[in-house]
Amino acid sequence: MKLDEHPTVRHMREAGRTVGGAATVQSLTGDELRALAIECGADDAGLVEIGRTELDPQRDEILKNYPWTKSLVSIVIKMAREPVRGTPRSVSNMEFHRAGHETNEVAARIVARLQDRGIRAVNPAMGFPMEMEKNPGAAVWIVSHKPVAVAAGLGRMGIHRNLIHPKFGNFVLLGTVLLDQEINKVDIAIDYNPCLECNLCVAACPVGAIKPDGEFNFSACFTHNYREFMGGFNDWVEQIADSKDAIDYRKRVNEPETSSMWQSLTYGANYKSAYCMAVCPAGEDVIGPYLNDKAAHRREILRPLQERSETIYVVSGTDAEAVARRKWKNKTVKPVGNGMTPRTISGLLTFMPIVFQPDQSRGLNATYHFTFTGAESRKATITIKDRKITIREGLIGKADLRLTADSKTWLGFLAKEKNLVWALARRKFKISGNPKLLLAFGKCFPSPEIKREHVEVLPEASLIVPAIRPFEKNDPTSGKVRWFGELVLSDIEQVTRNVKTFRFTNPRGGDIPFRHVAGQYLTLDIAPHGIATRRSYTIASSPSWRDRIEITVKREDMGLVSRWLHDDLKVGDRINVEAPSGSFVFSGSEGPSVVLIGGGVGITPMMSIARYLTETEWPGTIYMLSSFLTPQDYIFQSEIDSLKARNPRMRVATAITNPEGTDWSGATGFINDRFLQANVPDIALHPALICGPTPMMDAVKETLIGLGVPAGQVRTESFGTDKRDPTKKVDKSAKVVAQVSFVDSGLTANAREGMTLLDVADETEVYIDNACRSGTCGTCLVKLKSGKVRMGTDEALSDDEKEEGYILACQAEPDGNVVLDV
Repeated sequence: MKLDEHPTVRHMREAGRTVGGAATVQSLTGDELRALAIECGADDAGLVEIGRTELDPQRDEILKNYPWTKSLVSIVIKMAREPVRGTPRSVSNMEFHRAGHETNEVAARIVARLQDRGIRAVNPAMGFPMEMEKNPGAAVWIVSHKPVAVAAGLGRMGIHRNLIHPKFGNFVLLGTVLLDQEINKVDIAIDYNPCLECNLCVAACPVGAIKPDGEFNFSACFTHNYREFMGGFNDWVEQIADSKDAIDYRKRVNEPETSSMWQSLTYGANYKSAYCMAVCPAGEDVIGPYLNDKAAHRREILRPLQERSETIYVVSGTDAEAVARRKWKNKTVKPVGNGMTPRTISGLLTFMPIVFQPDQSRGLNATYHFTFTGAESRKATITIKDRKITIREGLIGKADLRLTADSKTWLGFLAKEKNLVWALARRKFKISGNPKLLLAFGKCFPSPEIKREHVEVLPEASLIVPAIRPFEKNDPTSGKVRWFGELVLSDIEQVTRNVKTFRFTNPRGGDIPFRHVAGQYLTLDIAPHGIATRRSYTIASSPSWRDRIEITVKREDMGLVSRWLHDDLKVGDRINVEAPSGSFVFSGSEGPSVVLIGGGVGITPMMSIARYLTETEWPGTIYMLSSFLTPQDYIFQSEIDSLKARNPRMRVATAITNPEGTDWSGATGFINDRFLQANVPDIALHPALICGPTPMMDAVKETLIGLGVPAGQVRTESFGTDKRDPTKKVDKSAKVVAQVSFVDSGLTANAREGMTLLDVADETEVYIDNACRSGTCGTCLVKLKSGKVRMGTDEALSDDEKEEGYILACQAEPDGNVVLDV
């Protein structure tokens, strides 16, 4: 019988049905698809197209498995909070299992409903099962649910790397449905991060995997919290295999551990802690009790978890072991294996950023060239510097140490199966450079003692991947997520003899990937002349210029960054930028008029504001006052004249302090009361913004207040570089004047005369986020728990922050012993 004559085929065609089983594909709109997901049991749902930028890292893998995928449905299932928060982890894990099963069932119901409409769809597991034949060395999941949920507008990643839903908080599990249909209306990521940055997860984490600055130690979390999942299970099996007899086994694994592993095998794998989720107060449904009584939240939820007696699992020699032994006296620290030993070079390069131990790399600043031969040929450049690792394909730049190694032997060496001396003697390794650098390199990647023979694993394509995605903070002014990434320098314009404008664009083309408010600044994350530095510069361009962003910078003789920008940065160079930041802003909604006062390069925020207000045809009056040393130093003179001609509501006045030998015919001297009264009628009625050198700002502010301007209507913003050489440290022999205690870090250090608290933190290797180091940006905000400090300036602090005990670490010098909440 021919296929066309088969009864099933004839019946289908007579009924007008397609081979897929439905009469015709019944497409769904975006709204209908969301409603279907909710109807199937999801608590929230979002839609993403497969081409979305946020899916770049996993798109190829998704399409390799399901090449027909056009869209993704991300679903959220709420969890019960109290079971997760309590100290009995059996109750907590029961809730994880319940919600996990529900997530898979809801996703399966969505797939079934789509199938009935003739739409191909599939739901990869919420958690397990996964593609275990890829382990270790490659991703074992079909879909990484969290990035999909972020792209679909269902939340943002918190500092603890859990997704935080804006309503349900982090008490959610996620699922994804892949489908073969384009959607007419997809969702976009929410523009703020629900994370409160309260650092309760930092305090709760038993292994110090979560850092206050957003750094995350994946391997520490994996080793402890996932002890009874795949890696820990592998280690447990090897403990059994290595044991001589039952007595030896019980020395390695105690009876509660064996019983717990049995329980995981029988009822589902158990998390050892998940305390970061338990203590998180974020989300509209969750935050109320925390806001009402923060102390009660800490007392009733955080403290019982901290005081809980338990075993903490770590790999020997890691940052996690150091933290656990230092931090906990009521918990038992046990070194174990975690199954994260790569069996291929491609797996090694993939895992390196994940298992890298920043604290073990302290003091190491080196570039390594690796050439692997034999079964897997690969070349890679690995740089370890300032507690960070960078891996690039190929041999790039100058190396401090060059190593050529047989790939199989090198993997055996990392797994502690091969001896370094043995390998060198048999010429399996060739080293050029200081051997101590190789030992220092190995210290950054601690691994447990493993006793097994090397197993052949087929090599895969290289998968060099970046480290864990950085935590995205909210900008306090706009309440939106700060963007971090690369911009490319597209143009440099010489403005005056020592001032240049640097124009940056999106390296991918299109709009700048963030939005700012006029007056805000960006922060450059750079390493001029090998010195890791963060420096903030006001954005001079208007927020309405979506295709570019500009900073205008004066070259300072003592300015590490400004000299580098002027002398070394070239068109085409890429640079890491974090933006936007700052509360020194004016958007037009604050009042019907504004006085903008800039001294020297302090004119830059005023230009951003004036450009924006003019381009948006703001109906208010702009009084733009400025002061420069000479007429040749008048920044933006021609453009200011042009703005004045375009905007009939803009008044401009400029004073030159040193006009001698020039044809300047305007006002001279400093900005004083006569200058202000002559150029701003009814001056007491207008809010004023001042930016320039600190003495100038102090004098003008005092004058304005004397003229009747309320102090609350006068805002200032410092600029310029730290006048100290950034490479110069306080002399080690200087007198010790105070002791500084860092509570969260558990460290204490001496402060010598002339040191700021940021200097002390840097020297002690306690991380405090910072940028300008001149008291301008407020990035180094920390809380003073006890003691007194002297600060050169506190303009970056709000009145509320001052009242709550916050200080600027870059400005604060201790006046006696102090304790910091860092």
